[in-house]
Amino acid sequence: MNIAGLRGMGTRFFRYVRDPRVPTWRKLVGVLAVLYFLSPVDAIPDFIPVLGWLDDLGVLSAAALFVVREVQRYQPTSEVQAEVLDGLPRDEQGRTRV
Repeated sequence: MNIAGLRGMGTRFFRYVRDPRVPTWRKLVGVLAVLYFLSPVDAIPDFIPVLGWLDDLGVLSAAALFVVREVQRYQPTSEVQAEVLDGLPRDEQGRTRV
């Protein structure tokens, strides 16, 4: 993915988070995964050298995959918003200036 693609994904992510049509639990998946990672209570304790870290890594990976797929599937409400989601600068007629 290039810089324009990352910029577009970031723009789409923030629109996804602010959209009231998206259920709150879907927006909180990433936050809950980070909280699990930081929490001292784990399914497998962290003092077990490799396995303790793998469950944290698995939860973060699954949450990241879920959020990325959700944002990619997200459809804005209008076509005007869909054009803007690529994150590229545009002129007055809506053409990209890159």
